[in-house]
Amino acid sequence: MSRTFEVNELYAGYDKQIILKDINLSVLMNKISVILGSNGSGKSTLLKAMARLILPEKGAIKLDGKAIHELPTKKLAQKIGLLPQSPLVPEGITVADLVSRGRFPYQSMFKGLTNEDYNIIAEALELVGISDLAERNVDELSGGQRQRVWIAMALVQQTDILLLDEPTTFLDVAYQVEILDTLTELNKKKNITIIMVLHDVNLSARYADYIFAIKDGSLIAEGSSKHVITEENISRIYGLDSLVIEDPYSKTPMVIPKGRNII
Repeated sequence: MSRTFEVNELYAGYDKQIILKDINLSVLMNKISVILGSNGSGKSTLLKAMARLILPEKGAIKLDGKAIHELPTKKLAQKIGLLPQSPLVPEGITVADLVSRGRFPYQSMFKGLTNEDYNIIAEALELVGISDLAERNVDELSGGQRQRVWIAMALVQQTDILLLDEPTTFLDVAYQVEILDTLTELNKKKNITIIMVLHDVNLSARYADYIFAIKDGSLIAEGSSKHVITEENISRIYGLDSLVIEDPYSKTPMVIPKGRNII
């Protein structure tokens, strides 16, 4: 049976303030999807709702036809992994110890890590290219290395779906490309469904199989990058005049802002 992950007539927000309004979308399974939008548009709110960090005021989010808010917490954690924005690192913890915490959904109260757990942890470290950092303290690592650690922690949950909230924030462009390349490799090798919030429109166009564009809490466009990243949509989403050309490397759309001081 093919798997499904859907958002149906979703209204959600914080403290009774509705941010998302009547969101309907269906995620492409085993592909990379990106949620785009300006600051305050509701991108991260949508991702949090899809991870069940906030509950809908109305509507539902369904995984394989079942509302996720009805699933037991550990069962949901075996199906959906989340890398939040700017996660906190426990002081003095090693890479291997932090990654091992991703095995929590599979542990009982009185049982420690098994040989199988250690093998899964080792495989995740190898997949993201940080096996040599296993005994290093996380707080000694670069930003890009830390993001790989968090991705490895999400991977050891062995979920089919991975949600990432701005995984390239605060990283320089080389690290941004490195992290997105790593996620693309994981998607292809493991068939993991990846849904992430990104700020960079051009990187989104390069790496996304499918894009959801959010404006003022509503879904205003969706589809391939060539369908969504147009001059008209960039103006609607960001209020920005731009020129959209073809990226000479990836052949995907590339946005060039016009700006105010161009002669």
